[in-house]
Amino acid sequence: MRYKYFGFFLFLCFFFTSGAFAEDGPQVEMFSPQGTVKGVRQVSVRFSEQMVPFGDPRGLIEPFDIACPEKGTGRWADGKNWIFDFEKDLPAGVRCEFRLKPGLKGLSAKEVTGQKIFSFSTGGPAIKSSIPYEGSQSLDEEQIFVLTLDAEPDDASVIQNAFFSIEGIQDRVGIRFITGKEREEILKSLFRYRKPSPLPMLLIQCRQRFPSNAKVSLVWGKGVTSKTGVATDQDQILRFQVRKPFTAEFSCEREHKGAGCIPLLPMSLYFSAPISKDQANKVVLKGPDGKIWKPKLEGEEEIGNIVFKGPFPENTSFSVELPSGLKDITGRPLINADKFPLSVRTDPYPPLAKFAARFGIVELKPEPVLPVTLRNLEPEVKAKMLKIDQEEGILGKVVGKVLNVQPEKGESIQTWLRKVASASRVNSLLGREKGAKDFKVPKLMGARAFEVVGIPFKKPGLYIVELESTILGKSLLGSPKPMYVPTAALVTNLSVHFKWGKESSLVWVTALDTGEPGKEATVTVRDCQEKVLWQGKTDANGIARIESSLPSSEELPHCEYRTEGYDYPQMGALESLRGGLFVMAQTSEDMAFVHSSWDNGIEPWRFNLPGEPYSGPFIAHTVFDRTLLRAGETVHMKHVFRQQTMKGFSLVPKPQLPDFVSIEHYGSGQKYEFPLKWDANGITEMTWTIPREA
Repeated sequence: MRYKYFGFFLFLCFFFTSGAFAEDGPQVEMFSPQGTVKGVRQVSVRFSEQMVPFGDPRGLIEPFDIACPEKGTGRWADGKNWIFDFEKDLPAGVRCEFRLKPGLKGLSAKEVTGQKIFSFSTGGPAIKSSIPYEGSQSLDEEQIFVLTLDAEPDDASVIQNAFFSIEGIQDRVGIRFITGKEREEILKSLFRYRKPSPLPMLLIQCRQRFPSNAKVSLVWGKGVTSKTGVATDQDQILRFQVRKPFTAEFSCEREHKGAGCIPLLPMSLYFSAPISKDQANKVVLKGPDGKIWKPKLEGEEEIGNIVFKGPFPENTSFSVELPSGLKDITGRPLINADKFPLSVRTDPYPPLAKFAARFGIVELKPEPVLPVTLRNLEPEVKAKMLKIDQEEGILGKVVGKVLNVQPEKGESIQTWLRKVASASRVNSLLGREKGAKDFKVPKLMGARAFEVVGIPFKKPGLYIVELESTILGKSLLGSPKPMYVPTAALVTNLSVHFKWGKESSLVWVTALDTGEPGKEATVTVRDCQEKVLWQGKTDANGIARIESSLPSSEELPHCEYRTEGYDYPQMGALESLRGGLFVMAQTSEDMAFVHSSWDNGIEPWRFNLPGEPYSGPFIAHTVFDRTLLRAGETVHMKHVFRQQTMKGFSLVPKPQLPDFVSIEHYGSGQKYEFPLKWDANGITEMTWTIPREA
């Protein structure tokens, strides 16, 4: 047996140093920053030779003449490295020049040669943020932009180099500044509840109205200059999109394209921009005889959509009416106002044949009945449609068929449950089953009525039930073919409980009506392939104790089957029959079953109980003399191997002990393997010298 049960990390750090030597004297080997750099706080300089002895007062001598509008302090970090710290992060629009002092010499008494003038700039004004934010898709057609900049700009350079690029317009469009009282009112509104940024702010507007739904780019162009004379060296582009025109759109759920609204569900009106609550309250849905439905509005003063809640009368015409002169909150008129009042119509209530789920348990006592919800189906629910052909008069009937899987045929129950789970709406599950029986469902309130009808059962067992309807197929499948609605119902007065343990397991059988123990019940445990793993009987307390170890979930076979995605919410317990254990209890007159995956509502976490950390019975533990190690050092280890049992931890039989231990370096994946020799107590010791080249 091969086990790997611990590892360690090795962290290797490599440092490389390089130097530059000049024959003609020291030089500036590195100067940072240079060029255009934003947010500068420090200048770093490295010379190729020692310039000052570390700690010598001579180190106070500044090596540069500095021309910079911002203040700072220079210092020697060591004999070669000189640092200049500014008092604050440099804003945009700053240009600094550092010029080596004439005659500057190093410790070698040689004068510094090479490049002697160094400079950098923090660049021209840039946009730090914008209102509306970059990427916004709801620009007003006359949008005013509030731009936060990192430096005061020169207004003339902004007018000359900043512009808008608008989809559908070939030429660039210029900007205008928002100033005076208009600017003050906008800023006051924006920063009513928070402090404005201390950075400069610029309010601009396009010189031309934006077209609706157009893509717009604000180009902060190359050449925009700060008041200090520093210009931007590249374009900065912010992209936006103008909002859509103000429209109103009606929506409702329909069975298919071209159909009327489903009368059970809401009708909605969506606006492309919010309207006021007062206007929304004036939107009405008018039905026959002047009946009016009003929307229920809550909370918000700005309304984006209106919902009229159903149900509504079927086969009825309605009119959606808007108040005259409807405008959005910015004053835009509705561009499709000519479509209102809008006429809409409901269809008949959609046909329905629905079981609560594809599997359920029906109590045997007092009278077992399987409920099914029916609406707008054929006038009769009877069996003549089991064999559909072209005979006249066959269409227009609902067919029901039932198959009783007898208790003595327990080996086929899982197969039938999986058949029900994978059953299609377009193919009959019971059409070719000889044992299936036809049945009629009494529909007392008529074919069109919405009602819950009971399918009665007389004996216990697993029943496979299937309804068939051409009307349902025409509605949901879009063709005049029948649609099939299957389910499985376990009719029983028994309840089966199963506890699956590593060394032993337990089955407890009780009566559903009284809760009394199910005595002398035959209990059978099968895998998904129907192989019997254990069989026995319950005692006087209704308990069957399985003293032997059942296979773990990893050791059990897998039985794959397909489920239709459209019906997934109804699968419930049938979704998890691909593996696990199937436990069935049988008496002379009754039977019931449970699957090991059926724990919905009784999971351990619901009762603050811990779950199983893993399924294996073995526990390995290693004790180190220390765990902080370097390459070439020796580590001593003691390994302990135990087995979890009902009594706690126990020794592991010698044939089940691992043969070797593997040490893996997580960074490189390199592995080292060592044979193990265990003593009588399941303990082994080893020593390992970490390779020096690791």
